[in-house]
Amino acid sequence: MSAIPYTIAALVLTGAACTASLATSRAEKPSEALVCALELSENQRQVTITASARAAQPLRGTYQLEIDQRSANGRSTIRQGGEFDLKSGEKATLGEARFSGRADEFEAELTIKANGQTKTCRSTTL
Repeated sequence: MSAIPYTIAALVLTGAACTASLATSRAEKPSEALVCALELSENQRQVTITASARAAQPLRGTYQLEIDQRSANGRSTIRQGGEFDLKSGEKATLGEARFSGRADEFEAELTIKANGQTKTCRSTTL
């Protein structure tokens, strides 16, 4: 089985990820202060979920990544969090987790707080 990438842009669903931004507009624009994204890939029953952020200007904040896996064997949850410091135009990986399983067994949520605002990227079904 080949690697299958899944991506969702701010308003366009093309698989199984999520992008959101800390701005009044929902469409991703270069002028937005911060854009968060969840990306998922599956390769030979190994699933990787990556949380990332990109800043249009220098920005500091915190993030919380929560991933739930539900399968016939039960349920597991992983939580990762911490601080980030991004330079203007920089994109950085905030957290990453790898699991055995299938992509449809996962739900993920990434919450980013910066400049007094909170933004959440959420996927109910990856």
